[in-house]
Amino acid sequence: MEKREIIMHTIISGIESISQNTENVLRKVSTYQFKTIETKQQLIEALHSCDIFWFRLNHKLTKEILENSKCKFIVCAVTGLDHIDLESCKENNITVISLKGEFEFLKEVRATAEHTIGLLLTLIRKTKNAYSHVENGNWDRTQFQGTELYKKKVGIIGLGRLGKIVAEYYNVMGMHVFYYDINKQEKYENKYTAVNSIEALFKEIDVLSIHLPYNTSTHFILNEKNLNTLKKNALVVNTSRGGVIDEQALLNLLNTDKIAGYATDVLYGEPDIINHPLVKYAKKNNNVVITPHIGGNTFESIEKTELFVIQKLKKIVEQCQK
Repeated sequence: MEKREIIMHTIISGIESISQNTENVLRKVSTYQFKTIETKQQLIEALHSCDIFWFRLNHKLTKEILENSKCKFIVCAVTGLDHIDLESCKENNITVISLKGEFEFLKEVRATAEHTIGLLLTLIRKTKNAYSHVENGNWDRTQFQGTELYKKKVGIIGLGRLGKIVAEYYNVMGMHVFYYDINKQEKYENKYTAVNSIEALFKEIDVLSIHLPYNTSTHFILNEKNLNTLKKNALVVNTSRGGVIDEQALLNLLNTDKIAGYATDVLYGEPDIINHPLVKYAKKNNNVVITPHIGGNTFESIEKTELFVIQKLKKIVEQCQK
């Protein structure tokens, strides 16, 4: 008997378009439509009317939303999955397809590492206010005297895939690289300086660069106690997740001039940030820079990662249909 091909249907949310190569792969397993989803009810309805739901970071898929869903696959071309209730996915027999654990592939995806350096330079050279200063018709360079990164000590917390790439960039810029990681990194012991605790790392450095995965063990791992061991002139840059740092403790340090500044691409509770204390602080102060989780948002990285997860989806669907 001839095998009957099962064609699925995909709803794509928060993604405006996909590349031709990605479309060619997707069409082999699924029809698809782009859909604007603005409410929780619309999200629930979408998950009840598709086999595959494809999005990035624009929704939080909670237990309530996933319960009794008819969706079979969730596709998300990111590494951090704290916006998806993975336990509920398991309970509802939903397979999550992402970039988590795809270390070899991700070595070629460097957008977030580059953005980390950009955020730090924006902070240390005071360019946030310098832009608007000139746009308002002014030209007073004395207001924007900055600091160099050369020969400064940078501490990387989390020397995983992204941390290693960022360490290379800092090293090329002439910075002294220190790191703390729960896993021993023998390859880097001679090139960079390993430190055996978070507190010991904080006491050494001028810049803290955060590159941790977010999970239950790293939730608020940077807290009031260890953050208070940072030097008074320290700068902090975070392109990890907002949940790895106690933002209220960080804000207290900023308000009391115990650290010099914070640059971040992530906030705890994003995207609902209109009343976020750090956003309110940033509106009135030059020493906090916040971008809306755009670290991986480049044309190159999006095209590469989307094609990768759809190829991964195709393989899994084909295995399920055998």
